[in-house]
Amino acid sequence: MFQKTLSFAFAFIFTIQCARDKKDTDFTSLALLALLNSSSCTTTFGAGVPEWIQTSFTCVTVSVSGSNYVFKFNSVPTYKSIYWGSSSANYETTMYANSGQTNAANPNLIKSQNYTLTVPMNNTDTTATTSGFGMIGVSTNGIAIYNDQAAPGDSLSTEYYTFDSAQGHPTNTGAYHYHVEPPKISNNDSKLVGIAKDGYLIFGKKHDSTTANLTTGFTLGDANSSTKCTDAANNASVPTTWSGASNYNTSKTAGTARHYHVNNGTEVNGIILSGKLIGQGGSTN
Repeated sequence: MFQKTLSFAFAFIFTIQCARDKKDTDFTSLALLALLNSSSCTTTFGAGVPEWIQTSFTCVTVSVSGSNYVFKFNSVPTYKSIYWGSSSANYETTMYANSGQTNAANPNLIKSQNYTLTVPMNNTDTTATTSGFGMIGVSTNGIAIYNDQAAPGDSLSTEYYTFDSAQGHPTNTGAYHYHVEPPKISNNDSKLVGIAKDGYLIFGKKHDSTTANLTTGFTLGDANSSTKCTDAANNASVPTTWSGASNYNTSKTAGTARHYHVNNGTEVNGIILSGKLIGQGGSTN
């Protein structure tokens, strides 16, 4: 088993003591704050996990179970956010700057989750399915990926103005997640963003670093998904500029090389995944 710990320059360590009469929820919040302020996340890979996962993902525990990869993660960002609250050393007032109205934080704070994402190793299914609400993928930095749908009764175009400087925000249960292009990972480029629950990879807006505007568009909430490049020469292979491309392609056929791209739109239209996936398979809990 291979394990590594990612550390960050803004780290500092302190000790928390909890009185016996402290509520469990209070202890959980304090313990999580201590974990963040120690500024580390653990990344663990079990036997049989391929090189392209080991070299691409952090802040996750990945194992092999039959014909699936199992990702476990807490969806806790290791960077500063307004959603850590003003008592945290990693609190910042900065929010994402956009061309519309000024962002304002929602009332929620980040809380550690207990996510499990099970994805098929070699999915070839292309029967698009409804992706559903909640976590449907994981980013390369261990953050939950949601689709383009907001919580019932709301719209993503409204929720967009609550995103922090990393274009993420927490739910009312503290589940921090991304809906749109996360600038901490990808910014109008071809970098690997994450993996969806059907096992297909998600890349930035470009097919590779020298080719622009090659992803299909879709309407928010529409049945269509941004699943391929419009460039016929590239729509059946992962971007060659991805560092894991060679290793990944040696174990995949042309059919299983289908992949997602962040939608080629600005701000709220830079959706990571839409209301439908490429294929069936995988599970979340």
